[in-house]
Amino acid sequence: NDYETVMHQIDGLISQMPPRKQEIFRKSKIEGKSSKEVARELNISVGTVDNQVSEALHFLRERLKKEDIPVLLFFMLFLS
Repeated sequence: NDYETVMHQIDGLISQMPPRKQEIFRKSKIEGKSSKEVARELNISVGTVDNQVSEALHFLRERLKKEDIPVLLFFMLFLS
């Protein structure tokens, strides 16, 4: 299934990020928590959460282009 293949590839890319960035990204975009919730759980500022998520999305967009993973699907999954 194409969806599962893309998600597996994206998960592989996420695992290339530094551990803390992975944790913040997964809590925010995969678990669907707000920046405020993530900040409170990890005892960091909301600005740090937002910055880390932004950096993670940039990292993923760049890698997706290089690996020819459908960027439209990525946007539908993580930017909606």
